[in-house]
Amino acid sequence: MGQHIDYSEYNMILWGKGENIVHYPNWFLNFEHLEDDYDYIMFLKFDNNPEIPNPNIPELVKSLNYIYSDDQNAFVLLTNRKSPPLYMARADELIYSFCCNFYLFKKVIKAFGDTRFYSRNFLFEILDHIFKSSLGFDKVYVRQMPIENLKISKIPKGDIIVPHRGNETYLQNLLKFITQTDQTNVLIGLDQETNHELITLKNKYDETSFFDFSPNPVGPYVIRNWLIDSSKGELIYFQDSDDIPCADRFTMLSDYMYMNKCDWCGSHEIKMDYYNKFVQAIRYPVNVMAALTKGPGHSLLLPASVIKRNSFYLGGKLSEERIFGNDTKFLYHSYFLFNNIKNIDEFLYIRRIHPDSLTTSIDTGLDSPIRRELLKNWVREFDRVKNGILNLERTTLLYKGSELQFNVKKL
Repeated sequence: MGQHIDYSEYNMILWGKGENIVHYPNWFLNFEHLEDDYDYIMFLKFDNNPEIPNPNIPELVKSLNYIYSDDQNAFVLLTNRKSPPLYMARADELIYSFCCNFYLFKKVIKAFGDTRFYSRNFLFEILDHIFKSSLGFDKVYVRQMPIENLKISKIPKGDIIVPHRGNETYLQNLLKFITQTDQTNVLIGLDQETNHELITLKNKYDETSFFDFSPNPVGPYVIRNWLIDSSKGELIYFQDSDDIPCADRFTMLSDYMYMNKCDWCGSHEIKMDYYNKFVQAIRYPVNVMAALTKGPGHSLLLPASVIKRNSFYLGGKLSEERIFGNDTKFLYHSYFLFNNIKNIDEFLYIRRIHPDSLTTSIDTGLDSPIRRELLKNWVREFDRVKNGILNLERTTLLYKGSELQFNVKKL
């Protein structure tokens, strides 16, 4: 069910490189200023929340110019900084605010027509179009206000591991953005019949390694393990093929890993809900070890995370006996073996919730009976091990391999 959007709550800000700022408060959404001569445009709208202060527009513009000094074609989502949860993932505010290059924004409006935005979630529609066709926006960032412009100190070499099965369009969307990052060692595992569209993608992104798994499907965990075994980077970045990484995801995560001596590290996520057509902030606890000590909840999102190679093998790799849920099992097992699991208090990952994915299907979705039963068993075993009642080596939390016989061919 879609949401009613009150566009009168928007603030529109226009500015140029000389920081000549024009602010239209409580702006009813229209595009009569499209012919004005500015460099950037920003729309601000927030959920009703008495705790949210009015942003300092000049300071906000100054922080955004810091980003645009490196990339004037970046698209930036904006939300207010909030304290992360302590114990498990928390669905927070809906997000409406963003800023971007004014010229590219005008191209978007003219290409798709302005009337479609009046009755729909403005940010969702634009972001969806950007992912599908780029429209000149080559990078996407998310910033919490007040913005903290962090400097990166170290970027170890890493491998980005991507299993893919399903609509090739999602993989095409991902590759447009993931190849704009500093991490170029991308490994794609194809869990479906190789067709003309996939071969075309492989030829277009020739620096990306594509591997064909057959007979298929073998499942995403088999593919992840195989690709990791075949790679050599110090860090392993997980990534789902239907999601989008923020432009600074890999550098921010690797720097945070280095500075905080993490074995495994995730981030907050931006949820793009294709059922209800909205964009939402999902925050995770920063100290995952402390969260799991309190109780085995959902405290880290695997595809949004990075792990040290030696930690991955210490944790026993990802189980392969089924095509879903094994990331939760790996997290519970790793709690007893790792020294430090954290989430950076930033949004670095955009997860698209859409029909026909493993987490939304009737058979394997998050609310499916088999998932609930598995989670109940893992939680019971986790608590018993933590309380000294059960030996970890006698639980189902241990790695279990696949019985499938398959071949892998590099395309």
